[in-house]
Amino acid sequence: MDLTDARQRAAHPAAKPRILPPTPDHKPDELPKICRQQTITLHPSDLGHLDKFRRDLPYLSPSWNGTYSSARANTEGLNGRLKGQDLDLSDPKNRLAHGRVAQTLLVALTVMVANDHFLDAWRHTHQPDPAPDDTGARTGTGHAGAA
Repeated sequence: MDLTDARQRAAHPAAKPRILPPTPDHKPDELPKICRQQTITLHPSDLGHLDKFRRDLPYLSPSWNGTYSSARANTEGLNGRLKGQDLDLSDPKNRLAHGRVAQTLLVALTVMVANDHFLDAWRHTHQPDPAPDDTGARTGTGHAGAA
């Protein structure tokens, strides 16, 4: 190794910082039981105020897939529509606000407006407006028939 070459000196293992593992506070036989056993069982009452974070369904099990796959598909579909050619939220030129807070607010408002458009399009497709009430025009009582 050429000690006059700064690049070679920096690449040498002796020049790298070393982090020593911490010395254990306990010897392995002095560790609490929970640290020595292979598995644990948690009952709902064991978590106290953290019980709301407990999952009842094992991750990726058939019951988990049945419960969450449609929600996941809906989320991915919405993400695809937001990043599609109409809005293209993924393109930075479409969200020119400066700063993280401004970007977050802009994205939230954009998603809200897009969601409103999606819901409005769904309503127009699935719940068309009833035919306009033209009974007044035929009987002569409406504004169009007045002379």
